[in-house]
Parts: sequence; C-alpha cells; structure tokens
Amino acid sequence: MRRTTLYLILLAAVLLTASCSSQHSYRIGVLQCSEGNWRSKLNNELLAAQHLYEQHVEVSIFNCHDISAVQVRQIDSLAAADYDLLVVAPNEYGEVADALKRTRQKGVPVILFDRKAETDDYTAFIGGDNVAVGRQAASYAAALAAQTDDRRVLEIAALQTTSPAADRHKGFEATIRQHPEINYTCILGDWDDHHTGDIVAKELKAGRRPDVVFCHSDFMAMGAYRAVKAAKMEGQVKIIGVDGLPGPGEGIEAVQQGRLAGTCIYPTHGEKIIRLALDILEGKPYKRENYLNGMMITPDNVDMIALYSQELMEQGEELITIQDKLEAYFGLYNTQHRVLIASLVSIVLLIVGLLMTWRAAKQISRAHRRQKQLNEEQTRFYTNASHQLKPPLTLIAGPVKELLNGDRLKGDDRGLLEVVGRNIEQLESVTSSVLNFRKEMNAMVSDETAAQQEPVTETTIQEARLAVMKQEDTEELPSILVVDDNADIRYYLRTLLSDRFYVLEAADGQLGLKIAREMVPDIVVSDVMMPVMDGLEFCQRLKEDTVTSHIPVILLTARDTEAQQMEGYEHGADAYLTKPFNADLLIARIYNLVKSRQQLRYLFEGGEVDGGLKEPSIIQQNEPSTLPKRSSQDKLFADAVKEAILKNMANPNLKMDELGEELGLSRVQLYRKVKALTGLSPVELLRQMRLQRGHTLLQTTTKTVNEIAYEVGFGTPGYFSKCFKQQYGKYPMEMRAE
Repeated sequence: MRRTTLYLILLAAVLLTASCSSQHSYRIGVLQCSEGNWRSKLNNELLAAQHLYEQHVEVSIFNCHDISAVQVRQIDSLAAADYDLLVVAPNEYGEVADALKRTRQKGVPVILFDRKAETDDYTAFIGGDNVAVGRQAASYAAALAAQTDDRRVLEIAALQTTSPAADRHKGFEATIRQHPEINYTCILGDWDDHHTGDIVAKELKAGRRPDVVFCHSDFMAMGAYRAVKAAKMEGQVKIIGVDGLPGPGEGIEAVQQGRLAGTCIYPTHGEKIIRLALDILEGKPYKRENYLNGMMITPDNVDMIALYSQELMEQGEELITIQDKLEAYFGLYNTQHRVLIASLVSIVLLIVGLLMTWRAAKQISRAHRRQKQLNEEQTRFYTNASHQLKPPLTLIAGPVKELLNGDRLKGDDRGLLEVVGRNIEQLESVTSSVLNFRKEMNAMVSDETAAQQEPVTETTIQEARLAVMKQEDTEELPSILVVDDNADIRYYLRTLLSDRFYVLEAADGQLGLKIAREMVPDIVVSDVMMPVMDGLEFCQRLKEDTVTSHIPVILLTARDTEAQQMEGYEHGADAYLTKPFNADLLIARIYNLVKSRQQLRYLFEGGEVDGGLKEPSIIQQNEPSTLPKRSSQDKLFADAVKEAILKNMANPNLKMDELGEELGLSRVQLYRKVKALTGLSPVELLRQMRLQRGHTLLQTTTKTVNEIAYEVGFGTPGYFSKCFKQQYGKYPMEMRAE
C-alpha cells in the first residue's frame, strides 16, 4: 500500500512539474530618475522590447521623481525582491553609489543608462555620448555665430550634479574654446524651462543679447525661446537644444517651425538596453561601456528626419498593438494548459487523499487509546504546574488587595497601585486559562468585545462631544487626544496631563480618527502598534483630512530604530518619542508644538476680504526656517471659509450652523478648526471680515454708511458704527472725512 501511494505522489509531482516547466523568465527592474517625454519614449521602447527576443522578459518600471533618497530605497527594495537585473538612471552622482555597491554585493547585475554615478560598482553602461553631443552643438553654434557681428554664444548648463549635464558642458566648452573669435559665456541653471527663460530674459534686459544660445535640453530651449519672443527678438537670437524628439510640441517640430535653430538627437534605443541585459544574464560577451551616437538636426535636414521619425513612431505603435494581442492569445493558451494539468493533478491527489484517509481510519482507534493515556499524563502535569504557579500569584495579589482596601493611599499613588492590581488579575486570568484549557472562553470574550465595540465607540464620542462643547463655552483648558490600546498607558498619560489639558481618549486609530474629526483637539499623542488601525495610518489620515490637518501629532511608541522613526515622520508625525519616555520631555514637546501651531494663525490675520491676504507681522519677527510649514489642507480650508463668508456676508441672520453646513462641518468642528487657525471664533471672524469689507468700501466707494452697513451684513447702521469704532478707533464718518 505504501509503495502504491508513493507512486501516485510521484506521478502528481511529475505532472505538476510539467505544468510549471517553461523557458526561464528574467525579471528586469528599470529605475527612472525623472519624468518627461524623452523618458516616456524610452519606457515605451523598453516595454515593447521585452517581446522582441526569444527569452521571456518581464520589465517593471519605477520612478523616483527627482528624489535621490526615494531612488536609494527603490534600488535596495528591488535588489531584495528577486529581480535578476536592475537598469538604473541615477538621479545624482553620489547619492546612489552605496546602494549600487550593496546591489552588486548581492550578485545582482546593474546597468547604468543615460547617466553615470560616482562608483565603479556597475556591470555596464549604455547611453548617449553626451561629450559628443556637446561638441556637435558647439560646432553648429560656432557656424551660426560666424554669421553675426558680435559672435556672442551663451551656454545655459543644467545641473552639474548629473552626468549628462556635466559631459555636455565639457564637450561644448572644449570645442567652443577652439574659436577664439567667439565671445563665449556659460551660466549654470537647471533642467527647468522657467528658470532657463528667466536667465535669458535677465541677459536681454541687461543688454547682453547673445547671438546663439545652447540649452542642455529642448525643454530648456523652449523656455529660452519664450523669453526671446517676449523681448520681440525672434530671429536675432538662435537657440539650440538637445533631445530631438518627434511629435507635437517636441524638438523636431520646433526646428520645422523656426522656434529653434537646431537640436541634437539624443538617442533612446530601449531595445539595445534589453539586448545588453540579456547578454549579461546569459553570460554572453558584452561591452562594459556602450555609447549611442546622435546627430544634429538643422533646418536643412529637419523635414527628412521628421518624415522618417513619424514613420518609425507609427510602425512602433502598430508593433506594440500586435505584441499585445499575441500576449493575450498566449496568455489564454497558457491558462487553458494550466487548467488541464491542474485537473489531472487534482484527480491524482484526490486518489492519494482517499487512500491516506482509509489508512488514517485504521490508526484512529490506536491513537484513541494512546490519547487517553496522554490526557492523564497532561492532567498530572498541569496539576503540578498549578501548585507551582498559583501560590506565588496569590502571595503577590493578596498584599496588593490589602493595600487597595485600606485608606492610606490617595490620588495618583492609589491609581498606580490599581494599575498593578489590574495587571495581576490579568496574569491570574491568563494562567488559569492555560492551566484549565479554557480556549472557548477566549473566543467568547472576543465575540463579546466585538459586539460591544460599536456602542462603546458611540458612547465615548458622545461623552467627548459634550465635554468639548462645554470647553467651547467656558474656554478652560486646551484639549489633547491620547490614542493607545493599553488602558493603563492612557491612565498614566491622563494623570500626567489632566491638570494642563482636557484629555480625550481612544483605544485604537479608527476610534481616534472619529473622535479627532468630531472634536478637533489641539494636539494628539498616539501609539503606533494598535489593533483595527495602527498609529501610522491614523497619523497619515489625520494629515490628509481638511478638518484635522492642522493638528500636531506626537507618536509615542516602543519602535525605536532610525528607519521606524523615519517611517513615522514620512506619515506626517510632528514628533516621535520612544518608550520608556521622560514625562518632562513629553510635556515640553507638547507645549512647543502647541506654541508653534499658534503661529499658523496668520492665515487670516491682516487679510483684505476682497483681495489677497497680507503677510502678518510674524513673518518679519521670525526667521522663515523657525516657522511651521503651512499645510496645503489648511490653506484650502482657509480659502473655503473665506469664500463661504464672502458669499453669505450680506445676510444679517447668518447662523454658524448654516456656515458649517455649507463647509460640510458640524458646529463643533467649525469652531475648533477656525479657532485653531485664527485665534478667533467663527462669529468673531465673521464680524472682523465684515468690518474689513466695510473699511474697504468706505475708502473705495461713495456709498453711504447705511448702505455699507447693510451690504456687509449688519442689521442696523448704529451697531455697525459701534463695532467699527471698536475695531479702528474712529466712527465710519470720521474716517471718511479724513
């Protein structure tokens, strides 16, 4: 019987292996440094090239969007994710060097394309010869300049921390210096078209009009063209770019239309990158340095190149369509093949299962007898363990209960001892459950907890809402929300903070988020590792919500590595403290954050209701680096409040509930958010904006005081004049008379 079972299992294994055996698939990860039309063209070529060769290739493309730290994390992540080879365009020279070294040490080949890095830890390089690009552009610029009187040539170089920019400048400068009759100037810029345009505009305004301008990309060149066009100097300044892409708005079209005097084709050739990768992976000979040649496009050859490029683009699009259809067909075939093999394997395994079940039935009776004997032995073991564990627990729990039953301990001392008592009870409960096999009791507790969670949540929010509404009326203490799944930790923090703050509590991030949106506390202290919703997600969702985006968040957790702290800050935390923590340090951090958030109140201070908001005096009194950053969510909220008030300003019966409803907020949310950002209640803010509007109308129109009072929403002109005198120190007629 055993031999028959073994044969069936071997047969199933053979069938399963046959279904999975196929040509080796290579996973290639491509890490782009930025976006742009040139890189989009290259990406399309890479995706199309994965179908060109006999080998099965899977290409995945990632982008760090010009952030070197992100690219470093991407390289490390892909190197650890079983990718066979990485193709990397380094964002900057030195930032990714260590990551490339770690990748090579793991045995993962690395191809650098387009750009190089400050390291030799790469397998091969492929990309355009940027030194040659610079030389071609310089030769053409010299020919153009020879046709002018001043022969002024200006090079606007991109970021020299990238190898294409450095090499293009090197080639251009070396060649242009061979023409001593040319007045050559180089200005360092970046890859941005607006910055390039600003440089050209400044040169033209200063009277330093160049005859030829060389920019390191067509994108930069179009920025230079716009500046020349704005100065009405088209035709007097010749502009040369780099990339030479086909299509609307690209370099080839710009040369055809006369906006650029020329552009140098910077080749992509995604298919050559994939071919080089396959040669490396299959151990075939390859060159370590692979330079792709470009050519200069001028008005003389642009029409021919444009026609040729258009034909190539159309053929490429048709090829991609055909490849997609073939891939879909082969995918359907492979799916059907796998289903057939899986069915055969399932039948074999079912037969094996039936045989094993029959054998197991024969062994059950023997196991029954053995299990009875084991149960008796386990009973004796747990009985002895009970005698060893319960007496010490009793000796600990007894004295603690005696102390709690007495009246000698007061206040926080009693509270701390109660924490000890509750943890002793928990330890006794766990010990009893283990010793008595009470697994079913744990399930019952879980069900009961789940059933009661929603009512507890609603009760907590109702209590918090009433408390904060009371605080709203009395203006007593600022509020703080403590989010932690450990009730004793919440009790300890409440003990520390209750004499300085009104303390709200939540046992997990989901409940904390709901309370934060309802109550809008002044600050939040949260744990990270919690059920339902952890502290990282809770923090991120707070910062993304318009109602709560301004609230400072302190993460208080046992996670203490630098990577974990960085993760906390990336999710929006304002401060990060590790357990065990110093109580004085926590309180100091809380006060500093509350104080810094008060500086954000300049969102409304000094604003003109019908114009742009003025910057308040706080900008002049503090260095910019010491001020908290204004959240985009806070700015959106400020604009929304301002728009709603302006829309309803003329309504003298406007209620705060109506204003909150228009903004999608409750009265409590509106009050807390506006108070936090402006230092004023919504009613005070409405009155102040009405007075500001009235002040503007007095100075800019001939309307009477009565007309202005009604227009800005005051029920009576007399009340308007009274409030105006309190705000500006003069009655409206006195100010108009001046």
